[in-house]
Amino acid sequence: MLKQYLKECQEILQRNSQTTPIQKLLLDCQKNLNPDNYSLDFFNNLHNKSQEAMQIAIIGQFSSGKSTFLNALLGEDILPTGITPITSKVCKICYGEEYILEVIYKNGHKVLQNIDFLHKTSRQNSQNIDYFCLYAPILLLKEINFLDTPGFNSQNQEDTNATLKILENADGIIWLTLIDNAGKNSEKQLLKEFIKHYAQKSLCVLNQKDRLKTQEDIDTSVQYAKEAFSGIFTSIIPISAKMALQAHLNSPQKKLESLLSNLALKIQNLTSLQDKSMILNTLKSDFQNTAKSLQKTLNESLNNTNNSNLMAQSNMPAIFDFLTHTIKPQSSLSKEYSTLKKLKEMHILLHRQYHKALLCYNSLAKVYTNHLHNITSQSQAHQEKHQQIFDNLYKNLDLLLDSLAQNIYNSLEKTAFNFPTKQKTLFKEKIILQSKEVTTLPLEKIKIQLQNQDSPIQKDFKSLSAQIHNFCNSFGNLVDEFSKNLKAKVQQWQDKEIPKQDLYKIAPNSQSIKDLQYFSQKYYENLMINFDRNDLLAISNLQSGLHSLSNFLTLNYNNAIESALNKLDLNLKNSIAKHQENQEFAIFSPTLENIRDYLNESFCFEPFQSRLFGPMNLLKKTYSQFQKGLETLTQDKTQIITAKITNLKIEIDKILKNLRAIKNFMNMESKLLTLKQEATDKEKQGSLDESRAPRAIHSNQH
Repeated sequence: MLKQYLKECQEILQRNSQTTPIQKLLLDCQKNLNPDNYSLDFFNNLHNKSQEAMQIAIIGQFSSGKSTFLNALLGEDILPTGITPITSKVCKICYGEEYILEVIYKNGHKVLQNIDFLHKTSRQNSQNIDYFCLYAPILLLKEINFLDTPGFNSQNQEDTNATLKILENADGIIWLTLIDNAGKNSEKQLLKEFIKHYAQKSLCVLNQKDRLKTQEDIDTSVQYAKEAFSGIFTSIIPISAKMALQAHLNSPQKKLESLLSNLALKIQNLTSLQDKSMILNTLKSDFQNTAKSLQKTLNESLNNTNNSNLMAQSNMPAIFDFLTHTIKPQSSLSKEYSTLKKLKEMHILLHRQYHKALLCYNSLAKVYTNHLHNITSQSQAHQEKHQQIFDNLYKNLDLLLDSLAQNIYNSLEKTAFNFPTKQKTLFKEKIILQSKEVTTLPLEKIKIQLQNQDSPIQKDFKSLSAQIHNFCNSFGNLVDEFSKNLKAKVQQWQDKEIPKQDLYKIAPNSQSIKDLQYFSQKYYENLMINFDRNDLLAISNLQSGLHSLSNFLTLNYNNAIESALNKLDLNLKNSIAKHQENQEFAIFSPTLENIRDYLNESFCFEPFQSRLFGPMNLLKKTYSQFQKGLETLTQDKTQIITAKITNLKIEIDKILKNLRAIKNFMNMESKLLTLKQEATDKEKQGSLDESRAPRAIHSNQH
């Protein structure tokens, strides 16, 4: 097993050492990219592109003889011919070990058929067929594949559409037209619109030259075509595909192939015989007959020059010469250019996909930073407004307690009390009653007055409680509005920006793109839940502080009144009792401030005062905590988004690195091509000078 592993590693190293420059570029690009950003099939196809045959489309006007021309190129009467196009399907002709037809259906199914299937195909029964692939054991097809197209303007738009589709990917074209009908305005318009950009690797073939009577007529037609198609083709060649096909079919080579094929068939049929002697005798007879026929065919080929003359008259060798010396040398360059073009296009599309994803994240980050900026500016205005309301709540409470104290103070009564007083005489002390006016509290009367639900003072306290509730609700609504605005912006980002990514998706399996989709789908968990918590924390902090005051003013109002009045009454009574015991003890006469102190204590005014009034009252603390929480969350979310953006930039840098390498490679190839062209031109000039020199010497000698 270890030996096998080492052997495989050695083979891989050997293959890598034999890679061409463009294959090395492909490997480097593949190595730089994240595996999620491409499919293996894409790079495998590009690697195989350099080994693929060049794709040459055969295109022409209606009934220009494309099938006959291809049969002549292949040397076999394979493709169906006729005036009316048989099918609007493309037929790709490529190399194979045997003649076989592959039918590719629109649903992806592939079925092998005999070549005769083409003759049985019509428009009606080929609706479900996508295209054909004809395999033939012809060496030319190892380097060049031919695409037999329906052509343009052949009485059916489907034909034109199929041909245009081929033009998008073909490496070159052979335009076939009739020699006595070439150069029409409609034909020139088609060529200029669809084929002109293939000029450097395109050939115009003027078919059916056998229809013209003289060479002068042929030359005239060729010259007219050159003028009409100026700048569109590299060369224009007149041929007779019919004569070339006839020469092929009557050639000694074809006769030899037929004899050998018949012999092979006879040998195959002998396998059914059981008698060995009969098999040997039959084999001997078949070999002798075949040998005689082979000798006869060889003798005829040596004595018969008609077939060679027919091929020469067809001018078909000029086509093969053009394919060999013009298209074939450009095949490698064309495939290389096509590979680089596809590689560059893929990287550009991939870069655009990542760039759009980066912009998507950036737009989300702006949503949060803009939200923070807007809330900060709006909060200042709202806080000033709320602070005024908040200060008024404190003032109203203070005024209500003042009013309550004044009400109690006004209810105090002056009552005459007789206090026993010791008076000293000469012989003894005697007690006399001294009348004094003291302050008393009509407790039950004032309780009924103040604790009555319809009393104005109690209604004022209930009104203040309602104001506190309304203030809490107002603040909560404001925070909810802030939250709704943020959710709306994030939802808008999700609905608008995320679907855009599908327009630029070239690598759907990219982990970064999957992260973006997951990130957006889980946007509440990822983005909004902490903001909701911050909102609830701010609202609950304010409500917990104010609701206790509000509830106290309504639910504990009577208890607070009861407590304050009882303490006041008790102090009054205690002072009278102590004065009775000791005249030196002053009788308590409460002031307005004394009563207010009792009320402050019973209504817990000092704790509530710290919440409602001061440099860091409850409202200021709530706004400060809310703002700090919002800033922290915004910073956290932008850091998460920044991390995503950083990962995207890493991938973008890899893509840009590959694009620079592709650009440098293309520039280098362009320079090498220029040097090669200059070298070729020098060789041609040198050969021309050498050919002229002997003629000049011969002329001088003469």
